[in-house]
Amino acid sequence: MLTINDMETKQTVQHYFDAIIAGKFEEAQQWKAPDEKHWISGEGSWPFGGWQTADRMARIHETIRSRFPKGLQITINSILTEGEHAAVHLRNYTERIDGRIYDNQIVFLMRVKNGLIVEEKEFLDTILVNELVCGKLDE
Repeated sequence: MLTINDMETKQTVQHYFDAIIAGKFEEAQQWKAPDEKHWISGEGSWPFGGWQTADRMARIHETIRSRFPKGLQITINSILTEGEHAAVHLRNYTERIDGRIYDNQIVFLMRVKNGLIVEEKEFLDTILVNELVCGKLDE
């Protein structure tokens, strides 16, 4: 049975991803606490792995916008909540400017307090994302 806290957590996470899906990365920030912590898997094995600052996340979003101008086609498969914790499974699909396809399954573990995301851990195929987001473009 969902509790009020479960519902608030799910709504916050849904609003955040709705903004991301719409390509409104700046708007998505309203759902994050000012001191939100964001970690991406692959720490030390690719440029975007590890704990991120807001400035680094902004650079990541700008890189994504420039390499994938058609935007991201995100399909949320599930959002599971328990209290202030959420697990989100999604598929991220798009085409890079050189025609290469990016198709990744991602799991986010999130924590929400007072209607804001305070922590995000992102687990994804780091080899694929490093190659297509950080690697050389095909000619």
